[in-house]
Amino acid sequence: MKTKHLLVRPQCSVFLLDLANPYRYMDVRGRARIEPDDDYVFADRVGARYDSDLRQHDGPEDRRVSVTIEPLSIFAVDMSS
Repeated sequence: MKTKHLLVRPQCSVFLLDLANPYRYMDVRGRARIEPDDDYVFADRVGARYDSDLRQHDGPEDRRVSVTIEPLSIFAVDMSS
């Protein structure tokens, strides 16, 4: 469902919070580039990192994709000082 929304409106952002210091964070805003991952190359790499088989989460009609953010702006904030 989220992929369908990104196809219509590819603007997106990712907010990264430093859990060790909540006064530090980064906000990346940009455009989503969606590529099919039908052969599970990306899914297998992610699954290997977390010792998980991502295929077990897919339904019979599901298709895997990889989403890459092409950054337009990056905000890095450190208010800890």
